[in-house]
Amino acid sequence: MSELGRPKEKKQRAGWRTWVTIILLVLLLIFAVQNLQTVRVAYFGWSFDVWVWLLVVVSFALGVLMGGLVRRGVRKLRKPEPVEGNSEK
Repeated sequence: MSELGRPKEKKQRAGWRTWVTIILLVLLLIFAVQNLQTVRVAYFGWSFDVWVWLLVVVSFALGVLMGGLVRRGVRKLRKPEPVEGNSEK
């Protein structure tokens, strides 16, 4: 125990998920720096300029979100019905 009566905190090592996240963030930063040009986007009458990297990242994030929602819906549809009692004869 420490001098204040609290247990000492363990030093936690970075797990594999932390390293994967760090690597992906570095790759995203490199991608963003290499794609700083802007493009004009027209969508349902709106027109605006946006950076290429932001457009790609937002599109990817929306795709991941939609994929997760579809996967969640499929799991709910495939959920087996609970078995009541013993069906042995």
